[in-house]
Amino acid sequence: MLTPNEITTAVSAAVGMLFPGEKVYENLVPREFKRPSNLVELRGIALEELSPGGVKLRYTYKITDFVEVDARHNSHFAALDLRTMLLVGLFAKGYLKADDRALKVISCATEHNCDYTETVVGLSLNYGRAEFEPAAILPLMQQLDLNTSLKEDTTL
Repeated sequence: MLTPNEITTAVSAAVGMLFPGEKVYENLVPREFKRPSNLVELRGIALEELSPGGVKLRYTYKITDFVEVDARHNSHFAALDLRTMLLVGLFAKGYLKADDRALKVISCATEHNCDYTETVVGLSLNYGRAEFEPAAILPLMQQLDLNTSLKEDTTL
């Protein structure tokens, strides 16, 4: 089973390849963030009935693309539009690879603002119901706990 964090990492990596050298933030943007940059946020997960033995999880991501602005906080619309088309094109192939799985792109829509765009992408992945049993989830939780503990210990 892919965790939401692994999918978020895959989305961030794909966005980072579009705009090399630019920062891709995940879930939160710091107060003094740099432009140009992107923010990748997991907005929700929905469960859909697939079959008696399987389910489909739908993941919704919002990618905010921040562009350079001038002293009056205006941006160059042509550059913003081009960056938006690159983001939409990223999902035009119909799938996104994450680890050894390919998530199906089920939707992609953008909203244009003055100095940024928001692209909302729907991804789906099929799972067997057995993958949600405690015995299957426990190793994932233990690995997450271990990773979290290691991150906390590095501050010493």
